[in-house]
Amino acid sequence: MELKPTSAKVVEIKSALDAVPVETGIGPILWATVSIDYAMAGLSPHVDIRVPIPFEPGQADEERGRQALRSARLLIDHACQTSGIPTEKAAPGERQDFVAEMLPASLQGVAQEPGITKPTSGPRGSVRKLK
Repeated sequence: MELKPTSAKVVEIKSALDAVPVETGIGPILWATVSIDYAMAGLSPHVDIRVPIPFEPGQADEERGRQALRSARLLIDHACQTSGIPTEKAAPGERQDFVAEMLPASLQGVAQEPGITKPTSGPRGSVRKLK
C-alpha cells in the first residue's frame, strides 16, 4: 500500500503559547507550539511546530494564536523550498478552496481569521439546495 500524504485530512489544529516572553537581540518574543493532528489511511500523524512570534504587550491571545499559525505555515513553506522539494503553486482561490475542504467545520473560523480561507456567512454545508 502506498501512503499518500496529500490525502491526509486535518483533524485538529491548535496553538499553545509559552507563559513568559523571552528577550532576544530583536526584541521580546513568545514561543508558540502549533500542533496539527491528521487522519490518513487509518493512521493518525501528528506534527508539532515551535515558532517564535513577536511579543506585544496587550495583544490578545487569539491574535497571538493566529500569528503562530501564520508563522508555522511560513516555516513549513520555507523548509520545503530550502530542501529542494518542488511544490505546486496553487492560485490563492484554489489554495483557499483546498484548505476549506480539508478543515472540519469546527475549525472553519480558525482558518478564516488569518485569511487562509474566504469568510463565509455560515458553516459549510448549512445551505440547502432547492429542487
